[in-house]
Amino acid sequence: MSLRAVMDTNVLYAGLRSRRGASAAVLEALWLGKWRLLLSNTVVAEYEEVLKREAATLNLDLAEIDRLLNALCTLAERHQLGADWTPVLTDPDDEAFVHLAAAAQADYLVSHNVRHLEPVHRWGVKLLEPRAFLAILPA
Repeated sequence: MSLRAVMDTNVLYAGLRSRRGASAAVLEALWLGKWRLLLSNTVVAEYEEVLKREAATLNLDLAEIDRLLNALCTLAERHQLGADWTPVLTDPDDEAFVHLAAAAQADYLVSHNVRHLEPVHRWGVKLLEPRAFLAILPA
């Protein structure tokens, strides 16, 4: 069974911004089926908001971003999150990632922002930066 992980927007953005580096390799590993992306509507909305706001920087048009998001949704394991969540983070924009990781019983939460997402450990979810996540993926 493949590893199941939540990917923070900063990893997706970094992987699209530069084709080199750990974030791009995390995306490549996703497309190759080396790990399973976990998504919720809230996380997809966050991805969409950031990517469309940064479309010019990413050299993508809005239709390309829509196709990318559709592709992510197609291959992801999708989860409906309940409203019975008590926030645990200081940044409400990051809350959706911890909520999803906890509710879906993710193996990992992959982010460049590990310091702020530390509370995810309460639910047995490992928090890793992209380079560390790559190190545990199958070859």
